[in-house]
Formats: sequence, structure tokens, C-alpha cells
Amino acid sequence: MRLPLVVAAMGVVFGDIGTSPLYTLKTCFDLAGTKPDPSSVLGICSLLFWALVIVVCIKYITFIMRVNHDGEGGILALLALTAQRSRKFKTARPVWLVLVVVIGAAMLFGDGMITPAISVISAVEGISVASTAFTPYVVPISLVIILALFSLQSRGTERVGSLFGPVMLVWFVTIGVLGLIAIVAHPEVLWALDPRPGFAFLFRHGLAGFIVLGGVVLAVTGVEALYADMSHFGRGPIVVGWYSAVFPALVLNYFGQGAMLISHPGALANSFYALAPAWALVPMVILATAATVIASQALISGTFTLLEQAIALNLAPRVSVTHTSDRYKGQVFVPSINRIIALGCAVLVVTFRSSDRLAAAYGLAVACTMLCTSLVYFVVITRVLHWNRALSIVLVCGFIIVDGSLVLASLPKFLDGGWIPISISAVIVIISTTWLDGRRALTKALAEQQTPIEHVLEKLPPGVGERGTMVFLTADARGVPFLARHRWVRERAQEERIVVLNITRASTPYLDDADRVTVERLSLRLIRVIARFGYMESPRIAPIFKACGSLELDLDRDDTSFFYADPKIEKAGRGGMPGWRRELFTTLLRNARPLPDDLHIKAERRIELGVTVAM
Repeated sequence: MRLPLVVAAMGVVFGDIGTSPLYTLKTCFDLAGTKPDPSSVLGICSLLFWALVIVVCIKYITFIMRVNHDGEGGILALLALTAQRSRKFKTARPVWLVLVVVIGAAMLFGDGMITPAISVISAVEGISVASTAFTPYVVPISLVIILALFSLQSRGTERVGSLFGPVMLVWFVTIGVLGLIAIVAHPEVLWALDPRPGFAFLFRHGLAGFIVLGGVVLAVTGVEALYADMSHFGRGPIVVGWYSAVFPALVLNYFGQGAMLISHPGALANSFYALAPAWALVPMVILATAATVIASQALISGTFTLLEQAIALNLAPRVSVTHTSDRYKGQVFVPSINRIIALGCAVLVVTFRSSDRLAAAYGLAVACTMLCTSLVYFVVITRVLHWNRALSIVLVCGFIIVDGSLVLASLPKFLDGGWIPISISAVIVIISTTWLDGRRALTKALAEQQTPIEHVLEKLPPGVGERGTMVFLTADARGVPFLARHRWVRERAQEERIVVLNITRASTPYLDDADRVTVERLSLRLIRVIARFGYMESPRIAPIFKACGSLELDLDRDDTSFFYADPKIEKAGRGGMPGWRRELFTTLLRNARPLPDDLHIKAERRIELGVTVAM
């Protein structure tokens, strides 16, 4: 395993969870409504330590991250694994499972707008610690930094990671050393390694003690993005980076802040910066600002990966997705989503204007995502991986108890701003489920207009069909679409050659021309072509023409026409979609990127055929 890869992973996947010490401890005390006396400090530090151990080390690093789909992680990758099983055994995925996955992914998208905002503004607020004269400039500086961050995304995760990784390594070393210095001065804080002070705090403070878990969740909010980013570098570099640098630095810093509060309770106003000596305050603010910019990268890149997975699972319309690495399949850039998240972050910074107010809204959505991941993980390990069911139930029940507690403790955040990511998530859920239901209806309608290859072979007249070539773009190469319903197409098919063209993705970044297409000459009149493109390649018709030409199949001719569906959505009878959902699907379909546009097929060679879809 190469060290540069581990360092680069630090700059991409650990940013969010690695900058949590900036605001987590203070938020915990604010939620508990208690002063930082020694017993409370030990209790909260103990809760933070064991949250990192149970949620990150045990749940994700040890168990969940061992499950992936072709190297990709995240809740949608788990759904893809269940989809493989459904295709193998010809069974339908449970509706509740798809809904849980959609909700979980949408929650991560929702919290994705808060992560850059709270991370950057919490660091920039450090300049007001140095001098209150800088306070009016916190919001403008945060806006400039956030916009600059999103402008870098098109360079790709690997390049961004190589730029950010060394900075994050310096960050983890710095916060670890500062925490260690404070711990040496007050080593009694190490009693927080014992879980008993944490339990004592929970029971002693009653409801307030339970609500403090809504602050504890901030210490692990980046873990779901960490899992989604697994495809960017693989599990190995992430595990090495976590145990060698990130985990020790986080524990030392949280305990260091606790040691500082034991001796100086008044430092609670900004316990993180209180660890730095006066001469190092400004450099620490600069380093923290750089680290929080990087912190946003974990969720941004994770969001891009999730959207690509959602498109592959028909949970989102096709949009422009750019692959930025020829070595790692999951490294992608989505321009439209980049713009949306950037705008959302800017609005949140201007609206909330402080990390304290943002922290009150942060954590609920991602806690829900962690709970959803646990539920889907249970389905995967029992139905796909066939683990021992009894042991799986015990394991996942433990996860659900922890995740459920974090969700319940975070519910009061809903009224303090938590409704924002929840509302964003709700909109995404509505869009995703509407698209999924609409695509199912559309697939069914297209299947009804598809004639099996065997039937077509029986009815085609003999001869070569020299009057032209009809190329049918289809997702199912087992039949020929449109013949069953379009009389004009059937009549034309009696005189022309028919080519069924199916385009698929390969698991490698690039393909040689020799591997580009598979041509099956089913008869003189009927040919099936399977075209493949690597995940780094944009599907284009020109390479298909070239590869087919080398196999003596000339499709680049003026008399070649390309047929594809132009769906017309109509109201169904009883049991159809509500009118607003039908209109929403129509709008999504109209704005999705058409396949012929992606392929760069000339307009004069295209023939759209209407397909009536009742829903």
C-alpha cells in the first residue's frame, strides 16, 4: 500500500469527521445545559470516545466497510448488492427496502449542504477570538472560501486529495499534539476512557443527559460520507489512515479540550482554540480554515458518488457525470449537483451566520442515514452474503440501538433548524420515488412494444434488406422494440436490415477497439450489436461505427436511421399516480439527458417513436 494514497485519502474522506472537534464539545455542553464541572467533562468525553469506538471503529471500519459493490461503498451500493440477488433469483426487491435506501441517501444529501457551511464558518470564527474587530467579516470570508472550494471540484478527487492530504496530515498532528499537552497537565481526564463516567452522566442528567447524544452525533457525522467515499481509494488506505493518524488525533484533542475545561471552565466559549498558546492562535485559525475547507470535500465527493450510483439504479434522472480518474471508478464530478450544493451552502451561511446556530440544525439527517444503513446492511449480510442469521440479528440490533438513540436524541434539533436538511431530504425522496415509479411504468410500456428476437426471425422475409438499416436503441437486446404497435415500422422492417443496439458499461476505465462491440448475425436481415464503454469513456456513436466497420458491418451510412422511444405520459385509470406526481415525472423525463444526445447521433438520422405510458 502506497503512503501517498493514504495521505490523499486523509484529504478526501476524513475531512468532515476530522474537524468535528471545532464545535462538538461545546455543542454537547450547550445541549446538556450544564456547567463544565469535572464529572460532566469526564462524562461527555467518555461519550465522545465510545461513540468513535462503537460507530466508526466497530460498526463501519470492522463490519460495514467490508461489504462493497465492485469496490463502491455507501447505502446505494448496498442496494445494488440486493439488486444482484434479485436478478439472480428473479425476485423483486421489497418496496420497504428501496424506500429505506432512498430515505437514507436523501438524508445524506440533505446534511451535505450543512457540512461545508458549519465546517468553514466554525473555523473562520476563530479570527473573532483573536480580535472582535474581525467579527463582521466572518460571514463574507466564509462565503468566499466555500465558493472557492466548489470551484475546485472539477479538478477531480485524486488531484484535490493530493493537494489537501498533506494539509490534513499537518492538521491531525497539530490537534493531537495540542491535546496531548493539555492531557499531560491534567491526566485525570484519561478516566474518560472508562465507559462508566459516560453512563453516569446519562443517568444523572435524565432527559438532558439523553439529549446530549444529539451533540455526540456530531463527532461521527462524517462516517457515512467516509463509507460512500470508499470507492475513491479503497478500504485499505482508509483503515490505515484512521488508525494511524485520525483516530488518535481526535481522541487526544477531545480529551485535551476536556483537560482544559477541568482547569479553566471559562474556556468553554471556544474550548478548541483555548488549547493553542496565544502566539499560535492566528496560525491555528489559518490551519483550521484550511482543514474545514477540506472537511467539506468528504461529503461533496461522497454526494457525487451517491448520485452516480442512484442513476445506475434508476433512482435519479440521467445528468452529466464526469469521471476524473482512470484508476478509481468512483471518482466522479457532477457539475449540476456541484452548483446546487454550493448555492445551498451559501444560503445557509448567510441565514444562520454562526456555527452555534448551524450545530443546532446539524446531525439529525445523517443520524437517520446511519440507521437506514444498518437496516439495509442486515438484508445484505443475511440474504446476499448468507451470514449466520442469529449472529447477524444480535450484531445489527446493537447497531440499531446506538443509531436509534442518536436519532431520538437529535429530534429536538428539528425545530432549531433540523427541518432544513429534513425538508431537502423529503424533496429528494419525492423526486427519487416518483422517478423510480415512472421508469418502471415506462419500462413496462416499452416491453409491451418489444417483439422477441425469435418471433422477428420467423416473420422477416428472406434477403439482405438493401434499402437501408434500422438501428433500434434498446436497454433489452432480447427483442426488437416498436414492431408490435407501430404499423409503419413493421412495414419498413420488411424492406430494411434491422440492428438491435444495446450499450453497456465495463468495469475497466477504457476498452480497446477490438473489445468495443460484439456483433451477432442472427440472419441476413437481423443483427444484434452489444457495444461496451469503459467507465472513463463517454458513450459515443463514432467508436461504435468504427468497431462495427472492422467487423464488416457498415452503419455509418446516410440510409441508416436510429429509432428510440419518445414517451407520452397519460393519466391512467384507477390506481394511477396522483396528478402532481405524474406532472413531476413528466418534467423530470423532459429534462433528463436523452441517450441520442450522449451518443452524438446526427439529428437527421434520428427517429423518435411515440410510446404511450399510462400512470
